[in-house]
Amino acid sequence: MSLESDRRSAGASAVASRQSGATSLIAERKAIATGISTDRSGSGSQISDDINRLVTPKKKTTSLPALDPRGRVPAAKGVGTFNPKNAPATSGGGIASPLTETAFKAREYWPDGMLSSDGLFSIPAIKKLVLADANGAEAVINLAQPIPA
Repeated sequence: MSLESDRRSAGASAVASRQSGATSLIAERKAIATGISTDRSGSGSQISDDINRLVTPKKKTTSLPALDPRGRVPAAKGVGTFNPKNAPATSGGGIASPLTETAFKAREYWPDGMLSSDGLFSIPAIKKLVLADANGAEAVINLAQPIPA
């Protein structure tokens, strides 16, 4: 009979252990529920303050920026200042359009050319292009050396 009494005492101690654990869990859960409830409900004045803040927000007193009066700008004479640094070196200045290539043989090419994107072909790359404008003046365009890909 000692085996049966051992089983009964082990069972009784297991039941007692579970009940004490359950009691403490129930107390913890009730404390958590009470805390959540008070956080949500708050005090009476807290709730009314929050509602009033939503209904009637505080007004900010800011002034609008001053705007310039609209309407037409009165007529005036234009005034400019001459800056010799910006003046063209010769009279007339500029290139008369259109530009026309006069001699195909006047072109110069870069010695290495330009490689195709796959690197299989070398494409001729223009280095210098000699053109003539509508007035017959020579215009030279110097192009940069291609950068290998």
